[in-house]
Amino acid sequence: MIIKIDSKSGIPLLGSIYFGIIDRGTNLLQVRASTLCNLNCIFCSVSAGPQSKLRKNDYIVELSYLLDYLREVIKFKERNDIEIHLDSVGEPATYPNLIELIKEIRKIREVKIISMQSNGTLLNEEKIKALSEAGLNRINLSMNAFDNEKAKRIAGCDFYDIEHVKRVAKEIMKSNIELLIAPVYLPGINDKDIKEIIKFGLDISTNEKKVKFGIQKYLSYKYGRKPKGIKEQSWWQFYNKSIKAWEDEFKIRLKLSAKDFNIVKCKQIPIIFEKNQIINVEIKEDGWLLNEKLGVAENRVITLINCNENKGKIKARIISNKDGIYLAKSV
Repeated sequence: MIIKIDSKSGIPLLGSIYFGIIDRGTNLLQVRASTLCNLNCIFCSVSAGPQSKLRKNDYIVELSYLLDYLREVIKFKERNDIEIHLDSVGEPATYPNLIELIKEIRKIREVKIISMQSNGTLLNEEKIKALSEAGLNRINLSMNAFDNEKAKRIAGCDFYDIEHVKRVAKEIMKSNIELLIAPVYLPGINDKDIKEIIKFGLDISTNEKKVKFGIQKYLSYKYGRKPKGIKEQSWWQFYNKSIKAWEDEFKIRLKLSAKDFNIVKCKQIPIIFEKNQIINVEIKEDGWLLNEKLGVAENRVITLINCNENKGKIKARIISNKDGIYLAKSV
């Protein structure tokens, strides 16, 4: 089921990991307009996609509601170097008003950079041109294998075409949009592919415009998918063995930091609920997962875990408040 989040829903756009705006205390704001995803990636941290066995609902945020909220959050930040990163627990390109969203964000004078993540499957030459004209600055493109059969297996979809994603990468390089290729390293699964992906990125780079790489470490999550046979690396192993080996082989820097993207710490939307605090929550909607509900308290979304109530007000204990994302259990 797809649930529309708008001003009439009574659901705010702060507090949820699934939709709305996430402020982690820097000049980068994550904006999540859609939870829809067209792939079933074998490593997905939230078990998204059409074949998900845990997900119950998807959410799409109404355009004007999202923009109104975003303008207020940006005003609060008191910065003139804001980066808006359009990401998602799914695929941002599924948002039906994506171009309009970017156009309107570009009009906000405090916004310097607009970036987005994408698996590339819904992009093409026409869409890339429209994104560029709307004011998008960078695409973080997921590319997790170089061989088509392996790419299909990792994406969990027979229709996935890595050759299409390669063409998308080349089209981005022809545009005014910066390209960052962001594979997830799956030890024992796509080791050779990571090298091929780096070679590909270097091959399509020019003296005037170079591909950046943002190789990501596979992380295991409670509700995420876990590929068979994979052994999760420690951060030390990831950076000092894998990343360093690729840096040495290709003579490029792959260990990027916030500084490389001009991301700095700054004023954060206040954390209004403390961990273990008991609060009154009004249940508004079914949650993303089968055992969840969406509640509201003091203009924040509260994700209620293992909640059997369907409506009304309940008391709940906050079990997590990191970065203003609130999880709670009924008491």
